[in-house]
Amino acid sequence: MATLTFGYFLLRRPDDPTGPPVNLIAEADSTGPTQAVIWDRSTDAWTFRPDVAAAILWANPERHAIEQVDRTTAERQTAHFTTVPLPTEAELTEICHRAT
Repeated sequence: MATLTFGYFLLRRPDDPTGPPVNLIAEADSTGPTQAVIWDRSTDAWTFRPDVAAAILWANPERHAIEQVDRTTAERQTAHFTTVPLPTEAELTEICHRAT
């Protein structure tokens, strides 16, 4: 199984677009169906949620202030909303493959 590469999107409140991020989406770079992992507050875990990612990024982008960032920035910014580190790209790939 080849490791996927990901794009990272910080989500901020639309009324505070320069404030701290409230979540992050890691979306796999793919020509197929959306594969994405997002921090799930209800389970306190990084979770496969392509439905949520697609709704936020493409269907209703006005509901959040969205900023695409590099991996290093994504890793650093997750401390604003969780103490659980952003999974490695190999771990993100595994989360995606287990769910599909």
